[in-house]
Amino acid sequence: MNPLRSLSKAFGYELIKEKKNPSLSSHLNNIFNLYRIDHVLDVGANHGQFAKMIRKSGYRGAIYSFEPVTASFERLTEVARGDDHWHTFKFGLGDERASMAINLSKSSDLNSLLTPSEYGKSRYPKIEINDQEIIEIDTLDHFLVESGIPFDARIFLKMDTQGYDLRVFDGAKNSLGRFSGLLSELSLIPIYDNAPCYLESLACYERSGFQVSGLYPVSRNPNLTIIEVDCVLVNKNPR
Repeated sequence: MNPLRSLSKAFGYELIKEKKNPSLSSHLNNIFNLYRIDHVLDVGANHGQFAKMIRKSGYRGAIYSFEPVTASFERLTEVARGDDHWHTFKFGLGDERASMAINLSKSSDLNSLLTPSEYGKSRYPKIEINDQEIIEIDTLDHFLVESGIPFDARIFLKMDTQGYDLRVFDGAKNSLGRFSGLLSELSLIPIYDNAPCYLESLACYERSGFQVSGLYPVSRNPNLTIIEVDCVLVNKNPR
């Protein structure tokens, strides 16, 4: 065995090839380079974790982060400060323009427009609802018209909205050809009531011309069965 592999294994780590068996960040970097991505829509930004990850991987293009919850948005703006190409917006995205009540959980990354399922509450105690906040919702179709993003921009859409990704996608029906790729969190075991099954979400994306490029487990049960995965897809026919 390669000495470096032996050493990493001894410390509980594993060396992998970035192009053959990449991590999520490495795979996204490969996609951004191949498709020459220059605009990223970061839907469900929370505190900017995704944007920080792609910046660390070398992406230097424009980032548009959307976070509707006041406390999370304030932290997001602090994190983004000083990055002239990172723009933040205090509203959510969905399939219609509206004002809605979002459920605030003990852990802000679990805030959702949906209600936690019984499984979700048993698996994640911090999903418990503490409060609600009225937020504004826009659609991607409307935002892209108003944003001034060039029509020939090479856009990657990232969605992590705690069970609401398909609603975000439905709000972009007139803009799908503008997306070179997307990332959506799929639920194999939904932790929110009325969240779509992963097969429903995947079928919708594939019907719309997107093909799976990578699947990356986000969370597992103690028996190692998967709860959620990050699914990366690329557009077969981008504009």
